[in-house]
Amino acid sequence: MIFFYYGEDSFRAKEKIDSLIEKFVREVDKNSYNIERLDGENLDSEDFFRTVSALGFLADKKMVVIKNLLANKKLKGWQEALLAFLEKQKDSLEENYLIFWQTDKPDARGKVFKKLSQFKYSEEFAPLRFQQLPVWIKGKLASYQKEISEAALRLLINYVGSDLWQMSQEIHKLAHYSKKSTIEEMDVKEIVQAKVDDNVFSLIDALGRRDRALALKLMEEKLNSGTNHQYLLTMIVRQFRLMIKTKALGEQAKNPAGLAKTLKIHPLTAEKILMQSQNYELAQIKKIYAKLLDLDEKFKTSAGQEKILLTKMINEL
Repeated sequence: MIFFYYGEDSFRAKEKIDSLIEKFVREVDKNSYNIERLDGENLDSEDFFRTVSALGFLADKKMVVIKNLLANKKLKGWQEALLAFLEKQKDSLEENYLIFWQTDKPDARGKVFKKLSQFKYSEEFAPLRFQQLPVWIKGKLASYQKEISEAALRLLINYVGSDLWQMSQEIHKLAHYSKKSTIEEMDVKEIVQAKVDDNVFSLIDALGRRDRALALKLMEEKLNSGTNHQYLLTMIVRQFRLMIKTKALGEQAKNPAGLAKTLKIHPLTAEKILMQSQNYELAQIKKIYAKLLDLDEKFKTSAGQEKILLTKMINEL
């Protein structure tokens, strides 16, 4: 039986694979003798065919997880043999369970990708959209018999963003840290380790909404926590540059997925860029961008005045 899981959200894909392995152990191979993992990127044809064709030991079948085979630079040399092998698979419960796992989104034009996509258990794990994150987080907390307040939820997303690997770790810590049934904002502030880029993004998000009071407050927090003035400005400049590109694309920028692909940014970032760009006309964004570049020049000649210059810039937005 063939399983094919691919996409940038490697966390949810691994969850799916882990659940299949658990079921296999429970129903077929209680001693886990017949589970093998292959590094597909460095796999040769001999090792592949020997492993996937071998009979199970003290079980009627085995499970093989082949990771990132489509990234194998030598695959073209035995691609036709692989396609012939896949063509013969009946995709039945009597066969070995073969899980092909790609931790990215491969080229859909490839022959092997097309063939694997035809199997019944083929699924893409795309990054969660911004609107999907709250539901996923609440579901995870529910498995710990926990709930979360809306304020705490917003703060958690601002801190961690869409990285489900880190989000899962932070949820685990929150669930065990808080003695209450509901996670509150203070719990998030005390226990969650925010990544610098995502934490800075909350400031940029406030700027995009032209919420000057919040932007000034967040700027103060970032600087007090040790964030470099130049780094902060660089992140703000990047955000407005992306908004200019988004505005310039016009109708082509209506879809977050298309925008993410065109600008080569994360889909979550693309969604936020789209929302933020709606607050401005293109001429306004260009004017602000020019001010930001001017501020960058002033940083080089006004050592010690960076905080004052940043505050002035925010008040003028």
